[in-house]
Amino acid sequence: MTITGMLPALLTAYDDAGQVSTERTTSLVSALNEAGVDGYFVTGTSGEYYLLSAAERLRILQAVASAAGDRHIVFQVAASDQREVRELARQASEHGATAISASIPIYYGYSDQSLAAYFRDVREASELPLLGYTIPGFTGRVLGTELLASLAADGTLAGLKYTSSDLAILAQLRAATPDSFSLLLGSDDLLVAALSLGADGGIGGTFNLAPRLYVELHRAQQAGDLNEARRLQGLAVAMLGALADGEVYPTLKSAMRVRGMDVGQSRFPMAQHGPADDQRVAAALAGVEGLEEYLIG
Repeated sequence: MTITGMLPALLTAYDDAGQVSTERTTSLVSALNEAGVDGYFVTGTSGEYYLLSAAERLRILQAVASAAGDRHIVFQVAASDQREVRELARQASEHGATAISASIPIYYGYSDQSLAAYFRDVREASELPLLGYTIPGFTGRVLGTELLASLAADGTLAGLKYTSSDLAILAQLRAATPDSFSLLLGSDDLLVAALSLGADGGIGGTFNLAPRLYVELHRAQQAGDLNEARRLQGLAVAMLGALADGEVYPTLKSAMRVRGMDVGQSRFPMAQHGPADDQRVAAALAGVEGLEEYLIG
């Protein structure tokens, strides 16, 4: 199964008491469905997975599956305890996932051999296809082409979420893997370039806020309308700039709130935004000419 298209890296929705809200989750998924997204990446970095319990993550997955229809649902299963990783992978299918993904372990340094063993262990825990996930800005570790291509060749990895500005590695991976290997970019500001290099789509946090922008960018690229694709990419870059003042996910959640899609605060110790923060974010978004029609809400 090749996963293609635009998949929001779904924000985790909390209620006003800071507990996971299945009601807000399904409302968000329904709105994103209407915008034409192709699937969901659940409990990833944008989903604050590191601040969630395993039980919470499975509740979120089940809520997404109840509202997503026949779209791709990629469940990110990384955790600090490998026993928890395996258990999340094992339960993914029964809770509605169509694929799983795993970022690498963090804090300690690991050799390529250890990381290969890690991915194989995750793969063995589930019958679902496994997408690797490289995000060196958070993990501090670049996964090289040789490691990833070898894991694709032996059937461990069915694809990869690639979150990096180093598109040379992405191009090398495309050349070193079969067309069936799902290569999905996680850097919202580089989609046009990545798609031109053979990426199959994108997974992004700001897809929650401006889903139509990214859906239309992908469609324009597929249709060969590069001028329109580049215009939309420029609009995305401007939006990202408007959101750059402050912590990433609290700011993005403020933006969702001012658009009428309240998904709660980010989980402490991330910043807790009040009305003044929301007003600041609203003003920043209003300053991006031409963005309004693409925003959720």
